[in-house]
Amino acid sequence: MKVLFAIFIFVIVLIVYGSFYPWVFEARQLPASPLSILLHSWAIDFQSRKFVSDVAINIAIYMPLGISGYLAFRRFKSTVLEIAAPIAIGASLSACVEMVQLFTPHRECSAVDLVNNILGTVFGVLAGMLFKEIVDVPETGPLFVARDRVAVALLFVWVAFLLFPLFPVLALAEWRVRIFTFIHGPLFRPTPIFLSAAEWFVVGRLLAATGVKSPLLWLLGLLALVPIQFAIIGHTVLPFDFVGPVLGTLLFVALRKGSKADGIAGMLLLVALTVRGLEPFRFEGPGQAFAWIPFIGLLNDTWQPAISVLLGKLFQYGASLWLLSRSFFGLAGATSAVTLVLAAIEVLQTQIPGHIAEMTDPLIGVLLGLAFFVLRRNSWLTGNVTHRKVASRHTK
Repeated sequence: MKVLFAIFIFVIVLIVYGSFYPWVFEARQLPASPLSILLHSWAIDFQSRKFVSDVAINIAIYMPLGISGYLAFRRFKSTVLEIAAPIAIGASLSACVEMVQLFTPHRECSAVDLVNNILGTVFGVLAGMLFKEIVDVPETGPLFVARDRVAVALLFVWVAFLLFPLFPVLALAEWRVRIFTFIHGPLFRPTPIFLSAAEWFVVGRLLAATGVKSPLLWLLGLLALVPIQFAIIGHTVLPFDFVGPVLGTLLFVALRKGSKADGIAGMLLLVALTVRGLEPFRFEGPGQAFAWIPFIGLLNDTWQPAISVLLGKLFQYGASLWLLSRSFFGLAGATSAVTLVLAAIEVLQTQIPGHIAEMTDPLIGVLLGLAFFVLRRNSWLTGNVTHRKVASRHTK
């Protein structure tokens, strides 16, 4: 449980880091106390797109705090504390951040942001409660024989990645553009097809790891997520987007009974990520600067693409790491291998035009390894329960 508190503290540090980035402050003469200014800053423009996006961002930023806080405070076995403590900490942190932002350029102190941050923390606590219910499902049942909770979590992230931001295209003109783009789009692009095929092969292995009965049927059903993306804003579906999932499904069928299928899937995804990261393989000097500030690319991007990219990386790196840990390596070895590969890609990207080399991806690899260690270590999160252990527990 100490690790859960460490993750909770790390989430707080990330929020503070992102809220004050790029850490430029200036002295100002305030007309009133910071608290008074905060309590009277209720500027709302419901018709502004920026207002809507700010609401979504402020809620999304504090959801991880609510989730990690709820899981961390469960050690005290107090329902009131595990719910109230994260919300109180989130509210206090948000209030302090808003007041300090009075002394930062291009930032505003807003009670609306405070309310949205509190809502994000509340939603995070609810998500933590839902996650607990998911991982506490019995190892046997009508749908599941044995359950790998890490695989379940990765599948949730993958679905979120495919469907984010869950908002449909409403404008008729946009539909016309999408249909025209699809009709005239290419059928073959090797790198996206390779990566997509590896991802769908991995999804099949994750379904098998969860213990679902008939994972192939589940995988075939999930193919519907490909055309569904056609109707979601921020997504572009082209003909070659259907090729990768079909190839990945066929690969899963061909290797579904192989003893090293998990390791092959994890390695294949890691190779596909390497190919994408080093494309177009033109190493030219002089070298570009390496960004040592974590998450600088995400912080400088708009919120919708940034969250989508982050979800994709969490699934891709996490799935590769976990599947490799189940077969060729242990968790420590898989974490080291994936992190080293990601670091090598970033270093090589300093010599490839059009890429931004930064330390974010290797850091994500380390954080995922730590998160999986927590999921595996804590008994209420452990999914790798053998039938022998299940049977022995029922006989006691």
